[in-house]
Amino acid sequence: MRRVVYHRHAVRYLKRMPEDRKRQVKSALGEVAALDDVLVHPNIRAMKGEWEGCFRMRIGSYRAIFQFGEIDGEALLEVLVVGPRGDVY
Repeated sequence: MRRVVYHRHAVRYLKRMPEDRKRQVKSALGEVAALDDVLVHPNIRAMKGEWEGCFRMRIGSYRAIFQFGEIDGEALLEVLVVGPRGDVY
């Protein structure tokens, strides 16, 4: 299981989201953190171009862009951006 870490841009947007949507996004990201192979999830795609090495997850009308990392041997899921589809890309 990976620890979920939010970048300041993601935190800023999450604070403005309605509570029910915020719970939905955090729950979905927690579910992804527990997966061994994230690409088996139907709502996750590998990113290309500027976002090479990152993944995007569709959560209703919202998108979350994340990557995997490691600090002191601890596996992380780093959430870089959360927001509506038109704003994240």
